[in-house]
Amino acid sequence: MQNQAQPGVYQAISPMRHYHLRVLVLLGIIGFPCYARADAGTPLMWAGMLHLVLGNAFIGTGEGMLLAWLFSVPQGKCVAIMIPANYASAWLGGLFIRGKIVQALPMDLNNGWQWFWIMVVVTYLMTLIIEWPFVVWCLWGKPNWLKRSLVASLVVQSASYALLFGWYWLASGTSLYTKLDIVPPANLSLPDSVLVYYIGPGDGNVYQRPLAGPGGEMIYALHSKDNDDRLVVRPNPSNTNHYDVIAPFAGKNSRDPLLVDVQTNLPVDAVPDLRSRHISPPQYEGTWFNFGEVPRLGSATNSHWKFRTGFWSGEGLLASDKSTGQSERFSYETPFGAWDIRNAVQLPSDKVLFQLGDDQICIFDPISRQVALLWHGRGPVAVLEPGLIR
Repeated sequence: MQNQAQPGVYQAISPMRHYHLRVLVLLGIIGFPCYARADAGTPLMWAGMLHLVLGNAFIGTGEGMLLAWLFSVPQGKCVAIMIPANYASAWLGGLFIRGKIVQALPMDLNNGWQWFWIMVVVTYLMTLIIEWPFVVWCLWGKPNWLKRSLVASLVVQSASYALLFGWYWLASGTSLYTKLDIVPPANLSLPDSVLVYYIGPGDGNVYQRPLAGPGGEMIYALHSKDNDDRLVVRPNPSNTNHYDVIAPFAGKNSRDPLLVDVQTNLPVDAVPDLRSRHISPPQYEGTWFNFGEVPRLGSATNSHWKFRTGFWSGEGLLASDKSTGQSERFSYETPFGAWDIRNAVQLPSDKVLFQLGDDQICIFDPISRQVALLWHGRGPVAVLEPGLIR
């Protein structure tokens, strides 16, 4: 039997749990590469690890040889200096400075592509600044060393940055922007019958709003603090034609969560999690593990479209059309930001409602190849209200 938790119980969850689990998985891949599966991680993860561990030695060697050739300085000295210069640039700029900058950016679906190109320029300038003292060291004592060091840094860093940009571009997932059109919600024809429950990004309380309607109404003071929290639906125990909206609270045992009743005995059409339908007693994972085959709501069960979300950001959303046999994947995973796709549901009219990253509730139309940011929130579930077109 599932236990009931009090509304304030979410305050006890550490907001760092989601982050720590990701770090452990990544460290496992880095620490045991010979035992890792060939499909473990994403191309961008492996590209970043190879760059940080080995790539900087090759880049530093190339920069040192280029400096020696262009400015007639000892090659051995330049190589010996530029190798640590690149490690300093990659680790300081890539892991600390760039990480802090990216985390502070007000980035979402509507402006993420603009921020991507801004960060391309910013990191190039950071590379020039961080590695310039090393170039000065290479040219120290030569005539006009200051002027020549500025020119040398510009030439050498431009060459190596162009190569690195190509390396990371090939490994990144940018199809969310390069293959889809980002549009306002008003550009999409949204079904009127869909009601969405979600956790507010600021106060952590539960809201409801029509998919095609304005504003959100707060209906339950949940006070959720963890980005891994989400909402789910289950058949009402005493009336299986009705549904409950609940919030699982993992606590110390994610396999036997406490359940907070948000609203119960709702006369709506809903679709429970696939895992909860095939496991007894039902199991409710948090947002990070809510991926895989996308459940179908209402008439979507008869659709020739099928969707699947991947575990990693780079796996994104896979859309398959059974009538044509064609499929395509859309994702966003770059060195300057990456968004998981979670908590997805296929709606009538074949649109997919999903959570992008930590707090973006979006909708995707496979026919028009358009995607829109509806509003900010997390852990959404969708239901069909009675008496409306489905």
